[in-house]
Amino acid sequence: MNKIVVLGASGTGKTTVGRRLSEKLGIKALHLDSVYWLKDWENISKEEFDRYMKDFLMKNRKWVIDGNYSNNKHFKYRLDAADTIIFLDFGRQVSLKGIHERANEFKHLVRSDMAEGCVEGIDQVFLQYVAFYQPRALKLKSIINKYKNKKNVLIFKNRNELYSWYNSL
Repeated sequence: MNKIVVLGASGTGKTTVGRRLSEKLGIKALHLDSVYWLKDWENISKEEFDRYMKDFLMKNRKWVIDGNYSNNKHFKYRLDAADTIIFLDFGRQVSLKGIHERANEFKHLVRSDMAEGCVEGIDQVFLQYVAFYQPRALKLKSIINKYKNKKNVLIFKNRNELYSWYNSL
């Protein structure tokens, strides 16, 4: 495993998985939220995001990238370049619990993987995004299933499956 993409709903632990795989395998980690979000929840343009990702993929031979951003051109580039695709398919309840736990842990703070001024919190728009993630999850699974014969595609239904796999590395 040299090029890993980690996908899943908000709150499922994509960044944690990415960070742990990076440490265990000795490869570079890239957290897409840290690229997309600028100071005070401003975001870069899709064009800038695509340029950044093309440059990153060309310059780095080994990496783990966490984050979906499936509505960007670089989503396909990442999947095409990856040798391993991980999808955290834990369901709505686990996702909602995860974002609440994260919000409580980092209440009024900025996580280390986020830009200055991006204070952790939950609003109604974000809750609705997470609560109604299922159609996007089905679309993601449909897309990554196309890679099953070409790449190592791992779909985990719960954290125990994920931890068991991780501990076997």
